Amino acid sequence: MNAVMTGLPLAGKTCLFDALSGGAVDSAAAPARPDHPNAAMVAVPDSRLDWLADHYRAPKRTPVQIEFLDLPGMAPGRADLASQNTAIQEYLRRADVLVAVLRGFESSRVPGPYGSGLNKVRTDPKADLAVLHGEFLLSDLDITLRRMEKLEKQVAKPSPDREAIRRELEFLGRCRQALEAEQPLHGVAKSDAERNILRGFAAITEKPVLAVLNIGEDQAGDPAAAAARQAGLPQPLVALCASLEAEIARLAPDERPAFMKEMGLDRLHAADVVLGVHAALNRITFFTAREKEAAARSVVRGTTAHDAAGEVHTDMAKGFIRAEVVTFEDFKRAGGLKQARAEGLVRIEGRDYVVRDGDVILFHFSR
Repeated sequence: MNAVMTGLPLAGKTCLFDALSGGAVDSAAAPARPDHPNAAMVAVPDSRLDWLADHYRAPKRTPVQIEFLDLPGMAPGRADLASQNTAIQEYLRRADVLVAVLRGFESSRVPGPYGSGLNKVRTDPKADLAVLHGEFLLSDLDITLRRMEKLEKQVAKPSPDREAIRRELEFLGRCRQALEAEQPLHGVAKSDAERNILRGFAAITEKPVLAVLNIGEDQAGDPAAAAARQAGLPQPLVALCASLEAEIARLAPDERPAFMKEMGLDRLHAADVVLGVHAALNRITFFTAREKEAAARSVVRGTTAHDAAGEVHTDMAKGFIRAEVVTFEDFKRAGGLKQARAEGLVRIEGRDYVVRDGDVILFHFSR
């Protein structure tokens, strides 16, 4: 899973990246470039996995991980940075999900809307998001028009693929209408064939987006209230003070509680970004746990037991026989798998069972 952070310059993307990665990359010494983003693998926090690992005293604990990429900010309206914007958009096209970092802190250092030449002390995250959205629409429209131009030349010639070309042209015509009406391409595709076409040119506006409001230290203690004051932004909206949380992430673990208390933080909210990204991808988590390893496994919602087994190991899917399934809550309440079996809480499921979030699964398969 791959999440790429995007936003306008000085919105706080790198601070958020540092907060998420715990300073794994020295962003100050090696700032992200348009052709070379900084990258870090970040574990999805899950107390259920921690409990299972402790229960089994498993020496190996395997969380779900998401790769986060940090890039320079988009610079709409800057002709001198057009090539930089294009390079950034190529990474956005390859992303599974976008994290739109929006400025919610006041600063005279941050420039105003492009072309205004004014310092923008007050914030307008809704307008910032609209600027980003407009850039993505234009980028997708440009690719759509260029593809249509190519297909229109091909369809004029006799070809065994002419009917398929006509169908693609018809679909791209609907895409063009949506983009010209300033609507994203998410939901325009109505069939697997049309979804494959969109995947072919990796439309930016088809991708899920998690909005993150980067607030000032004066609001850090109650980010939920700061988010609630923002009307017109997509939900769910995650709010946090990225610079403060990046600073805390660089501290030794035993130094963090006192500093957090001083700043009015009851917890670090960077975890909400990681969880939000996982949810935006329409994914759930199931668990496999034994004495050697406790592991969290991420699958798309609607995944069957057979396909989930393949996420653990291809041999499990090939030789799938059955799955023993118990909810984490029942597993914990019973005190373990053996006790859960004795209480009739464990179900035997076949290959077509649809996995649910929090399932603890023991797969049986032939070798």
